[in-house]
Amino acid sequence: MREVLPLMVLLSCDPVVEPDGGADTSAEPWRPTVVCPGDEGCDSADGPLEVGAAAVVITPTCYERFYDCGEDGVCPDDEGWVEADSGEGDAEWDKQTEAFEDCGCDRLCEGDEGYPGPDEGEANGEFDAIWIAGFQTGRPVNTVHDDLWARTIALQQGTTTVAIVSLDVFGYFFDDVQEVRAMVDEAGIPVDHVIISSTHNHEGPDTLGQYGLQIGKRGVNDPWMAEVKQHIVTSVAEAVAALQPAEMFAVEVDISKAVPEKGTRNFINDKRDPRIVDEMMGVAWFRAAGGGDTIATLVSFGNHPEALAHINNAITSDFAHYLRETMEQGVDWESGPVEGLGGMSMYLQASVGGMMTPLGVEVTNIDGDVYSAATFEKAEAIGQSLGTLALRELSAASPVDDPNLRLLAAEMYLPIDNHSFQAMFLMGVFEREAYNYDKTANLTDQNVPELLTEMDLLDIGPVRMLSVPGELLPELAIGGYDGSHTNIGEYTDPIVDLEKEYPADLSLAPEGPYLKDQMARPFNWIIGLGNDELGYIIPEYNFVISERVPFIEEAGGDHYEETNSLGPRTAPLVQEWAEKLIGYAAESQ
Repeated sequence: MREVLPLMVLLSCDPVVEPDGGADTSAEPWRPTVVCPGDEGCDSADGPLEVGAAAVVITPTCYERFYDCGEDGVCPDDEGWVEADSGEGDAEWDKQTEAFEDCGCDRLCEGDEGYPGPDEGEANGEFDAIWIAGFQTGRPVNTVHDDLWARTIALQQGTTTVAIVSLDVFGYFFDDVQEVRAMVDEAGIPVDHVIISSTHNHEGPDTLGQYGLQIGKRGVNDPWMAEVKQHIVTSVAEAVAALQPAEMFAVEVDISKAVPEKGTRNFINDKRDPRIVDEMMGVAWFRAAGGGDTIATLVSFGNHPEALAHINNAITSDFAHYLRETMEQGVDWESGPVEGLGGMSMYLQASVGGMMTPLGVEVTNIDGDVYSAATFEKAEAIGQSLGTLALRELSAASPVDDPNLRLLAAEMYLPIDNHSFQAMFLMGVFEREAYNYDKTANLTDQNVPELLTEMDLLDIGPVRMLSVPGELLPELAIGGYDGSHTNIGEYTDPIVDLEKEYPADLSLAPEGPYLKDQMARPFNWIIGLGNDELGYIIPEYNFVISERVPFIEEAGGDHYEETNSLGPRTAPLVQEWAEKLIGYAAESQ
């Protein structure tokens, strides 16, 4: 077993990537990396909007299971079991005491019904696990509750074609996005730009690296990741092949009004002060021109897909599964059925940072049933209720007149100030390139590696989408420091608990206009984890790190998110680049 070196030693190791030596273009007028219409190959966006959609399963099939039996290794069905002991049922594999089925890829051993013979990994003495991302390390997949998907909507107008992919994963690095784009080009799929957003699912495989068996051990299953890339390409190809003239509907729903006495707290627990929640859920519906069948529905909403909490070993897309199922198939509520719209439904993560979570909330569904435990029933209640609210609002919507399609994309560099993240890059836990630093010198405050990432601004009729490469705290999008976006009904929690250590000083909070106001369209969506996952994006005024062990040890109060962020410079840079894109869009109309 490889021993993990102390962090400070790792920080003095030589990085492996050459500095980026780009030409100085500071005197040139700024232009986004991609402008469609405008660039070669996407010079126009004339004519009717065409839309296609596809969904491809990305659920892993090759993994081995374990027995979550605790310190004594005895499970409830075993002879001699009396009661659960320490570690039993905690969803984590203790390699010292807990056994695993060494049955290989198909999880069938000799003597099992349907055993086809030994397969990959069988009887090799190694636990060939798929590790689940989110919460803690060492959480292996044991079963599949519902499939994970690569869901794609393709949009075309004139010679401009854009594909948006929603992945049921924890996050997806920009390097992987670039590889997928290259694969799309190599396959000859006629698309100008691919946007990939992760749902930030906490109940699926590790796609970044930090959720393996233990801290410092990479948790990504590379063969499965290669399969995912191919599945994404297939999803894009099928969506583009299905393009057809379409009509568009767009609405938004204030989810705080579903159960007024609870407000947003019926779905979201904001676990970090100041308590600010974006209560608006964006919804778009595309159907074949002339009132034909549904092609796709899109729902944009900011909440962590983690209703099952940390004690779960079943693959699921969490509440997103039930939300999409409701949009497609409807729900037969006791209070009356709600019809679905068919087609392919897509969930797009929004401003999910700091900390938008269903954990700790008591959900009341449309029938008035209440769910508080971390169960599939709670995930179902959230998804079905949100889907019902969206369908009801769409039922009164009118088609959009002549929706236009426009895309701007800008590449940018963000510094890795987080010492823990620096270490994970050097240890190989994170596998992506870093730029713009001296590999021959130790990492210091003056020699900080940077990551190449991207932000996109996409207009589809009245809907403007701004992709953000991580988990944006909602206040950066909507403000709300005056309490206008607290909306927790009859709950009496203050916007800031001044009794906590290092409370947020709202007198230092940034003034507006905030991102959604600047976007200046009827419907403004933040596409969270868009083309990257760089952690939490936290307002600079409320960024607090431990003085003793910065970034690794949490500061007191509500400052967990800092330990999973690039650093305090991220939010101002994201704001700057977002404003560049928005400004360019306004000037070039």
